[in-house]
Amino acid sequence: MPEPESVLVALSGGVDSAVAAWRLLEAGRRVEGFHLRLADTPAARASREAARAVAARLGIPLHESDLTERFAREVIDPFVAAYRSGRTPNPCVLCNPRIKVAAGLEAADRLGLGAFATGHYARVERREGVSRLLEGRDRAKDQSYFLHAVAPGALPRLCLPLGDLAKTEVRALARRAGLARYTAPESQEICFLRGDYRDFLRERVPDIARPGPVVDVRGRVLGRHDGLYRFTVGQRRGIGLPDATPYYVVRLEPAAHRLVVGKAEDLLCRELTARGVNWLAPPRPGAPARVRIRSRHGGLPARLHPEAGGRVRVRFLAPARAVTPGQFAVFYEDDMVLGGGEICG
Repeated sequence: MPEPESVLVALSGGVDSAVAAWRLLEAGRRVEGFHLRLADTPAARASREAARAVAARLGIPLHESDLTERFAREVIDPFVAAYRSGRTPNPCVLCNPRIKVAAGLEAADRLGLGAFATGHYARVERREGVSRLLEGRDRAKDQSYFLHAVAPGALPRLCLPLGDLAKTEVRALARRAGLARYTAPESQEICFLRGDYRDFLRERVPDIARPGPVVDVRGRVLGRHDGLYRFTVGQRRGIGLPDATPYYVVRLEPAAHRLVVGKAEDLLCRELTARGVNWLAPPRPGAPARVRIRSRHGGLPARLHPEAGGRVRVRFLAPARAVTPGQFAVFYEDDMVLGGGEICG
């Protein structure tokens, strides 16, 4: 039987996971580290060495697991497939439930540890006897968006020690604990890429760079593009259409290899459909919610209308800008995550 006060902590090599482990040790928990090998890039190797250094500094064992094949199958392949179909994916949303949390809980079970912890800026609290996922106190850094697809049954064993802290406080704690010099620099890049994602896609799918027409929302041909994979909804730069008022990407039409552009007002819409919805706290039909349509989006008021097949129709109370297929719509009631799914229309 797992030891209730024992925790397996995901150590990425960064300052957040290092401080998460340190806080748990300070709270008297028995802590062991867990590092996932997901890619063989210079950045991934540097992170692995940093995780080992952090574990040594904290005096905890570090368990390493090579999940490169599983990661390729469940994260990289869907990433490539999304771009091929004209969508703009968010691989971190796939990685957290399918790889990081799932593999962490599997490892905790093997090791007889009671909980699994990460350095995400989010919270898990019990409300009315049920574990709920909440936004982090630091709304500017909140990462609950990336955790919305975690299985509901995982929440009671998911520990998020940084949920009540701001990033500045975490950095201060790292200095206080003597951890700052052992951690890898923070990166905003996708972890499995060595450079530009477009180079990665061309290597994987040579025919992805297929050219096609650029048309406006009325169908008039305005020019040519060098491949839809280079564009996302709302993009302004790189379209190559000088005008008194700028053009933006409105949608991608992969069947015709057509890029549809328009003016700023053409980016506004009143509703979207999300598929593959994961409910953490299912609402009643038509319930009001705040809906975030990308990770750094604060959210807009809307009403949720669940449909058959794991879909939800979202109707915004005010127009939403640049709703992007392939990204995720995440639903909130105040600071509590209700659920979320992939935007498909």
